[in-house]
Amino acid sequence: MPANTLFLIILAAVAALAIAIFQYYFRSKSTGKPVLFTFLRFISLFLLLILLLNPKIKRHEYHLEKANLLLAVDNSGSIEHFGEAGNVRGFVEEISKNPEIQEKFDVQLFTFGKGIEQGGDIDFSEKQTNIHQALQSFDQLYKNSQAPTILITDGNQTYGEDYRFTADRYFNTIYPVVVGDTTGYQDLSVSRINVNQYAYINNKFPVEIFINYSGKDSVKSRLEISSGVSNVYSEELIFNSDDNSRVVQASLPASVKGVATYTAEIVSLENEKDTLNNRRNFAVEVIGERTSILLATSILHPDLGALKKSIESNQQRQVEIFQFEKPLPELDNFQLILLYQPDRKFENILKQIEEEEKNYWIITGPETDWQFLNESQQFFQKEITRQTQEYFPVLNQNFSTYQLEDIGFSDYPPLEGAFGDVFFTVPAEPVLYQQVQGIDTQNPLLALSEQKYSKTAVLFGAGFWRWRAASYTEKGSFEDFDDFTGKLVQFLATRQQKDRLTVEQEAFYYGNERVVISAQYFDRNYRFDPRGDLTLNLTNEQTQENRSLPFLLKQNKYEVEISDLSSGKYTFSVDVARENISETGSFNIIEYEVEKQFSNANLQGLSGISGEKNQPLYFLKDSEKLVNNLLSDNSYTPVQKRQEKTVSLIDWYYLLGIIALSLSAEWFLRKYYGLI
Repeated sequence: MPANTLFLIILAAVAALAIAIFQYYFRSKSTGKPVLFTFLRFISLFLLLILLLNPKIKRHEYHLEKANLLLAVDNSGSIEHFGEAGNVRGFVEEISKNPEIQEKFDVQLFTFGKGIEQGGDIDFSEKQTNIHQALQSFDQLYKNSQAPTILITDGNQTYGEDYRFTADRYFNTIYPVVVGDTTGYQDLSVSRINVNQYAYINNKFPVEIFINYSGKDSVKSRLEISSGVSNVYSEELIFNSDDNSRVVQASLPASVKGVATYTAEIVSLENEKDTLNNRRNFAVEVIGERTSILLATSILHPDLGALKKSIESNQQRQVEIFQFEKPLPELDNFQLILLYQPDRKFENILKQIEEEEKNYWIITGPETDWQFLNESQQFFQKEITRQTQEYFPVLNQNFSTYQLEDIGFSDYPPLEGAFGDVFFTVPAEPVLYQQVQGIDTQNPLLALSEQKYSKTAVLFGAGFWRWRAASYTEKGSFEDFDDFTGKLVQFLATRQQKDRLTVEQEAFYYGNERVVISAQYFDRNYRFDPRGDLTLNLTNEQTQENRSLPFLLKQNKYEVEISDLSSGKYTFSVDVARENISETGSFNIIEYEVEKQFSNANLQGLSGISGEKNQPLYFLKDSEKLVNNLLSDNSYTPVQKRQEKTVSLIDWYYLLGIIALSLSAEWFLRKYYGLI
């Protein structure tokens, strides 16, 4: 306590005593010397003065800090497939409820599959396993504290990076516990299939099938690919301990439009224990024709290649670049025309677009002839200047023409365009606004217009390729940006009028995927309506089982997510309550349970973890051994820590009680002795 505070407390005590003595020894009319009254008055005055001074008092608190013990349990379906569900639950209970473990550690239970959950039910219902993400999450949560981790898993990962590298960087000690059979058996498996999502009718599409063999003897088998009851491909294969994998490449015919489902199966061996991993289903969507897009330009620019690659990332679309060196192609063969930095060479193509009411997208930049462009189209007019300007993109959060998400536009580099104001001559909705020198404006950078028979877009800036490159730098792939471009092209390339209800879903999903169906609902003025009450009515065509699920509003779209559908074909309708509006559709669930593709535990992977951490490898039967090792490790001894706390005296509420009690006692005694 500071010296000045101590001095003030002593001064308060002297003042309180002086006032009490003065009142009862010099001013009191009673005879005698009322010591008791003086003491009570002193206590009341002294404590009141102390509360007014409100000194700070430091005190020390001591507590034991235990090390965290993380029980990380693989909650995927492969554990139950191995028949180890009960043994895993028993192992976890034996560790977590051990009184000596509880005394030494703060036990934390986590379950993981594709994600991670603290204290979740151990029901082995997860359809994917991501050990890498689980270890990465633990490392972030317990980076600066002791947290030995008991990793209870079969080591078979279906999703994410190789967990052995993650374990090598892990801050704390990992105790791997192997679940499942580690005995090696002869086993053939279809480990992976690479196939494009789309194929074109009357063409052949490639499929790549990876087949693995574990065993010592030389074996012969046959790979068969079938569609329904028809066998479309067959090949004999020979494996041995040295030549234990094979990649089969086949070309299959696409003869019927729609979703075509296939089964790739490697014929099982005579004594093969696990045959579930011998077959795998896959599907392709056979489409009638591609969407053709003409990209017209009179200059060379990196944007042209970026546009072509971004649009053609969806195999349903193809882009033809036209540079005016040849006669203009027939525009009826194209669903969308892209005009890149138009100049006088574009005169004929613009006239033809206007006459045929074609959909088109104008991209402008420093090389654009603005006088010509203002004269040649009726979409917008721009002030003509000789200055250029850099425009950063800002997403229009109220955009409602179609479903659109922010893919990180605020981090994108600027586009280069001409300086000057723009005036739209027809109604247009901005997709992106311009940000100039850090100031957000209401001037559109990318805008759309939908007229009775045509759709139009304009981008006021060149440097599109920088956006695609920035997306890859930020996300590690072009997927998000190409999806943004794809939605824009899809909107522009279609001729139909906008519906008040639009629904999006894939033609098929694999059994280990979640089914996501999204929808947009518009009011009578074709503005997005967030007040809609949408319901999905789903029917399994094989079992005729019906389900009704409500859509949830997520930003500017409605969405429903389903994760427990069995394989088969489903039809659905999306209905809007209190409106006579409905949309229908269908999709297929392709049977595939990745967690049942494993015949034994991944002993090699888990041995790699134990080797990196210099720890023994444990099995479910070794619970007692693991407990003893944890208890005997002195590095996990609880540590006594001291914490210094500064407390204000005004927070001591019982002082008010003493003051009230002292004043009350003084009043009653004075009353008793007739001094009041």
